[in-house]
Amino acid sequence: MENQNPNELNKNLLVVCVTVIAVCIIVSGVFLYSKSKYSSPSAGNNPVAVQGNNSTADISKVKIAGLPFVGDPNAKVVIAFWSDYQCPFCKKAEQEVIAQIYNEYVKTGKVKIVYKDYAFLGADSQAAGWAARAVFEVAPDKFYEWSKAMFEKQDDENRGWGKRADILALTQSLGIDSAKVDQLITANVKDYQEAMDADKTEGTSFGVQGTPSMIIGKQLVKGAQPYSTFKAAIDQVISGK
Repeated sequence: MENQNPNELNKNLLVVCVTVIAVCIIVSGVFLYSKSKYSSPSAGNNPVAVQGNNSTADISKVKIAGLPFVGDPNAKVVIAFWSDYQCPFCKKAEQEVIAQIYNEYVKTGKVKIVYKDYAFLGADSQAAGWAARAVFEVAPDKFYEWSKAMFEKQDDENRGWGKRADILALTQSLGIDSAKVDQLITANVKDYQEAMDADKTEGTSFGVQGTPSMIIGKQLVKGAQPYSTFKAAIDQVISGK
């Protein structure tokens, strides 16, 4: 067998190394693109707020009967709030937006917030959705406090806290009958899940593609937007413009 020229051997090795590096870069790029395309939007990381009249968004067409809510039942402005208790952007919306809406508009009787499920992050999301419905049945006057506490307790997605036992312990700590909540979940889990699935399907029909999302009047606002965005939408409905 004829010996290969050392220079030729080095050249071939260089070509192989360059090829391997190029393949690694391409594979990494495809992975990052796929992650950004399919993961981020569903987590509510969409910086674009859809404002103005939307062809499908219309609060008058949203199902709100029988759902957990806070505020005056007859408030002029109704907000439909699609969320997932495991979603970090929903936590941001709760702490930076919902809390301000609650203090400025809900307490004054101007706004009612209806909680809609868009659970998509796993078993803990489902458990929280079932519990929310049961808690509202048992103690509707404490639902806002409970919901706020649920978001405060949130950790990384499906990484520990958030299972049924955790939720019941938190529920009890707030002075809510956790045994009754547990009983309702067990008895109604099928109905709760069907209602949650219906919430998600309905949201999709209005243009909801992830969490958090809200419909105010005929405006659909997606993602963890600044409070000013929601305030403007609320004031527009109040003014009747």
